[in-house]
Amino acid sequence: MARHTKPYPPRRDADFDLWLLNLNNYVVAKTTGTPQTWTHIPPEKVTALRGSYTAWHTAFEACIGPHTAVETKAKNDLKAAAVSFIRPFVNQYLRYDPVSNEDRVAMGIPNRDTTHTSIGAPTTRPVITELKALGGFQVRISFRDEPTPDSRALPYGMNGCLLNFTYGSSKVLEYAGLTQTKLLTRSPETISLPPEAEAAHFSCALRWQNERGEIGPWSEIQIVVVA
Repeated sequence: MARHTKPYPPRRDADFDLWLLNLNNYVVAKTTGTPQTWTHIPPEKVTALRGSYTAWHTAFEACIGPHTAVETKAKNDLKAAAVSFIRPFVNQYLRYDPVSNEDRVAMGIPNRDTTHTSIGAPTTRPVITELKALGGFQVRISFRDEPTPDSRALPYGMNGCLLNFTYGSSKVLEYAGLTQTKLLTRSPETISLPPEAEAAHFSCALRWQNERGEIGPWSEIQIVVVA
């Protein structure tokens, strides 16, 4: 199956800025007016999309002329945040009817090949790059594919990263003991535990899951204390 040749989203900052502006304007135009063309996207999600572009664009403009290392980092961080927001937004709201193939071309979103080719079971494993207790029984987890240390994007053909986890008074060091699951679609992701968890060891590991639900090899088990 031939893949699209242009990177999605665009990698160069200037191209990314124009691409995100176009997508933002297209979605806003389709979700406003009387009557609305698209009614399936919640208004708060459209507002979040606009906010994502505004935050990125402000940081990008600050780096066009002479700028500091702090401004460069802010730009890079906001670009990563925008990409992390856009990917699940596109997959949830822009991949299916009433959004057409022509709409996706106009927004710069590659259409999926209608000739199905099996991706095959995942062969690489995720790497947990951060596992941090945030307080309030929340855990932030960041991950990437093992062969691509500079990217947090999902590997081609994957629909998410399957988190297997458990929590309790003792550490769990065997995969069989990780009895709860959650599909993560972006990195980082925040996991909320019930308040009754109290102080506990949060034990977890990850596996890639493809679009057919096939699971790949385990990451290493990691543990953090939450409260």
